[in-house]
Amino acid sequence: MRTNYKKVRLKIRLTVEEKTKLEHDAALCGLTQSEYLRQICLGKRPKPRQSPEFWELLDALYEIYDKLERLTVYYPEASEECSRLEKLVLFLQGVS
Repeated sequence: MRTNYKKVRLKIRLTVEEKTKLEHDAALCGLTQSEYLRQICLGKRPKPRQSPEFWELLDALYEIYDKLERLTVYYPEASEECSRLEKLVLFLQGVS
């Protein structure tokens, strides 16, 4: 069963500062201003998009983690550093 949602136009007044903030925040999230406001109205808080450099850094950290994990066979003390690196990567991804 398909529900037909009719869209309505909403006109609001913002100060110059509010409009600038809306434009900035929506652009950071890679959303149009309309979609940004829709998500906020639905109780969601849009997250900023990460830059390509961020993802390159994350890939590099994954490679380091993989190599460090292989070293734990020969150097068990590396296991603790491996665990710390894993927690950092998860934190950066917003998982934990």
